[in-house]
Amino acid sequence: MMTLALVTAGAEQPTIHFGNGDSLPGAISRMEEGKLIWKSPALKAETPFFLNKVQEVTFPYVEPPATSNDHIAHIRFNQDLRQQNEKISGDIIQGELMAVTNESITLKTWYAGVLTLNRNMVKDLEINDVSPPIYTGPVKEDDWEVIPEKSWSFDKNTYFGTGNGSIAREFKTMPKRYCFSFTASWKNRFGIQLLFCADDAKDQNPDSHYMIVLDNGTSYLQKRSNDPNAANGLMRNGGMIGEYKRDQSFRNKDKSLMRLYVDTTTGLIALFSDDTLIQQWNDTDQPFLNGRCIHLRQNAGSGYKIGISRLSLTEWDGTLPASQEGGATNPIENPEPAEGEQRITLRNGDILLGKVEKIENSEISLKTRFNELKLPVARIKSLALTPAEYDERLLQNGDVRAWFPDGSYITFRLESISAEGKYTGYSQHFGRAEFDPTAFSRIEFNIYPTPAVHK
Repeated sequence: MMTLALVTAGAEQPTIHFGNGDSLPGAISRMEEGKLIWKSPALKAETPFFLNKVQEVTFPYVEPPATSNDHIAHIRFNQDLRQQNEKISGDIIQGELMAVTNESITLKTWYAGVLTLNRNMVKDLEINDVSPPIYTGPVKEDDWEVIPEKSWSFDKNTYFGTGNGSIAREFKTMPKRYCFSFTASWKNRFGIQLLFCADDAKDQNPDSHYMIVLDNGTSYLQKRSNDPNAANGLMRNGGMIGEYKRDQSFRNKDKSLMRLYVDTTTGLIALFSDDTLIQQWNDTDQPFLNGRCIHLRQNAGSGYKIGISRLSLTEWDGTLPASQEGGATNPIENPEPAEGEQRITLRNGDILLGKVEKIENSEISLKTRFNELKLPVARIKSLALTPAEYDERLLQNGDVRAWFPDGSYITFRLESISAEGKYTGYSQHFGRAEFDPTAFSRIEFNIYPTPAVHK
């Protein structure tokens, strides 16, 4: 393959990347007979490239269209064989929940229309916060400040710590109550410092901030304030709020979705790892901090590589989710679902047992043992699906992995690309669908190390 020079354009545009490291900006014209037809200012005419030589195509970030939905359904699929062997997460898809039956789940998306999902392949379903994200990313290297320079590297929507340093960002909008989340991945040992409500995104040690320190299962919170009205200036007891706590959950995994809940009106702070509450704090010394900056900093001298991806900031309603480690339930007060029943967890932690009659117009109709009722879908945190026959997606030739800006992805067999730029693909998860590629940050080709057997 000839060496291709990267052409700098005035505006961001898609870029094709090859297995030998070459790249070329431009746009996909179409796909035909195992070739990707590419047009670029650097080429005199549209040029075909063999798909087996293409590593990925990256896309500039496009703001998704505004939505009137009052909820976002977050659906995880069962891992396929390769994902299980490589211990990576399965496919994830999000949208408006329209219907749930024992056979299928109907989801409405802005980028692929209405999709009917194979119920047997769905691992779980969770209703996300109703508020649209204030921020989701990272989509490019300069999304966050790196302090000092080169202490973090950036690759494929993920920051990787390469030394002692921080990534930091000042948000234009910071609600009084918010949830900040990110996915952390690590090897051997997990250690990070999370600074929030900070007053500066360019100083690695801002004058005013809260700081949660996580180190190999130990967690604690400190507060630093330059407000003369704060208790003893910089806070008493070295700024400690609450106590040290040890949690063993980090030692049994190498990846976790971290969620930080902050209420700047009451001083309530809580940190979750996946569905487990790590610790909850209450700042009793006013004034409570409300800076608009957040830092993620490697613990000094840790020497362990950590990856940070899928960062998100959303408004929060002030109600903490129920913790998976909330203690044993009373078998009388919380009996097991009977045949045909489902366990429904509400956002306030309450649990209902009943049968989902239908879901329409963002409303769920339930039949419980005592009565029938309707609830807004947005009030539901998770819906335990009725048991189904377990099934998983087969690996197929032509499969691509399409990544969303938040770091999740879906896998499908790419069948065609139209002249209008629409991608048609097939997956056992949802059948055949037509995608708007502006929903994706990148699409990976040749994702299996050895040719898959087409079935």
